[in-house]
Amino acid sequence: MLLGKPFAAVRVTRRLVALALAVAAACYSCSRAGQQIAPAHVLRIADGSDPSSLNPLLAVDQDTMGFDLLFAQTLVGLSAGNRLVPILVSRVPSRTNGDISRDGRTIIYHLRRNVRFADGRPLTSADVSFTFRAIIDPRNPVLGADAYRHIAALTAPNASTIVVRLRSPWNAAVRELFAESDFAFGILPSHAFKSTVMENASWEEHAFGTGPFRVLEWKRGDRVLLTPNPYFSPRPKLERIELRMIPDPNAALGAERTGAIDLARITTDQVGEASSVRTLRVAATDINGVDYIALQSSTAPTDDLHVRRAIAYALDVSLIERARHRLLARAASFLPPTFAWHDSRLALIDRNEAEAAAELDRAGWHLTHGVREKEGVPLELQLVRGIGASVKSSLIVQRQLAAAGISATIKAFPPAAFDGPDGPLRTGRFNLAFVMWIGGADPEQSVFFACSQIGPNGNNTQRFCDPAFDAKFRDQADTSSELRRHKDFLIMQRIIYDRLPILPLDYIRFFDVTSARVTGFARNMLGFPVGAESWDTK
Repeated sequence: MLLGKPFAAVRVTRRLVALALAVAAACYSCSRAGQQIAPAHVLRIADGSDPSSLNPLLAVDQDTMGFDLLFAQTLVGLSAGNRLVPILVSRVPSRTNGDISRDGRTIIYHLRRNVRFADGRPLTSADVSFTFRAIIDPRNPVLGADAYRHIAALTAPNASTIVVRLRSPWNAAVRELFAESDFAFGILPSHAFKSTVMENASWEEHAFGTGPFRVLEWKRGDRVLLTPNPYFSPRPKLERIELRMIPDPNAALGAERTGAIDLARITTDQVGEASSVRTLRVAATDINGVDYIALQSSTAPTDDLHVRRAIAYALDVSLIERARHRLLARAASFLPPTFAWHDSRLALIDRNEAEAAAELDRAGWHLTHGVREKEGVPLELQLVRGIGASVKSSLIVQRQLAAAGISATIKAFPPAAFDGPDGPLRTGRFNLAFVMWIGGADPEQSVFFACSQIGPNGNNTQRFCDPAFDAKFRDQADTSSELRRHKDFLIMQRIIYDRLPILPLDYIRFFDVTSARVTGFARNMLGFPVGAESWDTK
């Protein structure tokens, strides 16, 4: 509370009055569901994890990538309406404006004039070049560096121009390189680093870039404090942002109810409770992502398409949706409706016990005393999930598969181990897995079924490989026709729908709960915060 400040100069004779007013204010605070009084123009956000690094090149989780954008901006951004927007460039490169060459291999970026870093130094093409060299420096553990290996050469003919020469035409380039996408690498101030080696750089203690804020202090394990960049225009409305480390969603919502924080991302299980609090507001953002059950296509018995179809027909996804409070939209495709490339003609797969039985019979798995068997061997599956995730949903799946004569053993893994290099997803040691996928600004970043993406470092965890699919995936990357590219994605969606390497459950939404005093906060379909200079608190 800030009650001491207004009364700092009162005389002794008025101290009892001051005390009485303080007690009255405290009681008023208690009467408002225990809410604490917070200063205007200060936003306190619950951060679900203590970042291992504040450097955008070293970020490994979606929340940290988003918060890094508050101080380190990309060349191209994505608006709350999910449109490409120029951030540090004067316009988004395209074939129409001539910034992408006819052969699709050259991209020209024109930097905005008079952009300054938070220390007052001007942004130049040398900073973009430095950031690129740091991304591809093998000494840095940069997770999203593969996209930048499409670049054959990056040159800076003058202080405000960057020329990127690609190894081959790549339609996703502008949405992926130096942009807000599946990774978001903000431009770093080259003068603040001794070399392109990023780990343990002193810059990180007070990180800054061209964004509306800069890092004032990082109290590891506790909070990150940000203050406005004095050279950013327009000047941010907030005087301070506090990112407070609260890894437990229930603790975050509790802090929100008492007024200790102003904003937190919550789960579907918490939406009802948060919506019942008069002083809180819940906002939903449709994300470019899908919750799905991955079906391992290289390991028996799910390597058989008939078995995969039987599993799909055996499950009543509406029950899973009920467990998620019906707050998410049922999914039929791996590309959500946030994209213009989404195929809305694909029908939802509903439970059909007769079709499930017929598919199992076609695969040679026959019902014997309530159990499906082939040559005396029962049909058994291993279902994996992360600890703390999909508990209710996995039990529903197990129960419904049992009703179809299929035995499913559930195994839970810590989050790091679940998707780690030796975990079940990367090694393929599963038949069914509950997975959440968030793509990028380009539909290509939502495609994880190419044969080349199989392996410990790839995202094709279901190990699906189809020559027809790969042919369309290659064609969409370099065709000069937008219409043809659109048709490629429609065909790819149909192939996945028919071959069932995954069973889509629902399209992802993020739910944010804010105190009523917060204004202007928004996200885009990547879950990244948007327009931080316009955020404010009353």
